[in-house]
Amino acid sequence: MIYYPKANITPNLYSNGNVRIQGSNEPYIGYFFATFDGKLYSGREPGDGANLPLSILPILPDSILTSGPDLRFEGDNEFYSVNLLKLKRPFIPPFLTPVKYYPLPTKTDYQTGEIQRYFAKKVNENIYTETSGLFQNNLYIGFSIPWLITGDKDNVAKVNQRIVALKEAELKIIGLGIYLKNNYIQFYK
Repeated sequence: MIYYPKANITPNLYSNGNVRIQGSNEPYIGYFFATFDGKLYSGREPGDGANLPLSILPILPDSILTSGPDLRFEGDNEFYSVNLLKLKRPFIPPFLTPVKYYPLPTKTDYQTGEIQRYFAKKVNENIYTETSGLFQNNLYIGFSIPWLITGDKDNVAKVNQRIVALKEAELKIIGLGIYLKNNYIQFYK
């Protein structure tokens, strides 16, 4: 195995069987690390154990198997677009990036008056992704905010705007309001 500086690896990742030992169909369960060039190896970091080469088991979204739109070609889905189009880009395994989610409040949520919204912000860029739950790793900061969806319309907008501003101040981040397009009455009913 070639030498990789610590800055060029993502150590201490864990597989529950979603990667396999390269050259076999045997799933790998345990710690592994990813290199900047997209290679995966067993062990927490280089030098930890045999560092066997690993590969990701292909998992296709349910929507690919149905008659719905082909989500493999959505712009931000680097894993599928890079692999299918054979483009040379830095590889980030799919479990290291957040999956986009659009909340759909239920009747119960409207009776309660609020929902919990989850976001992941890239550590070194002002790139946000709304997720279905808390997503966090060494590339992303994960956080959640309560979001009012019922009540006086003006009050809902003010409260949601203040919540966003407080979260930005608490985490020392900027751009969440812009990501939400300053629509503080989203999902309001």
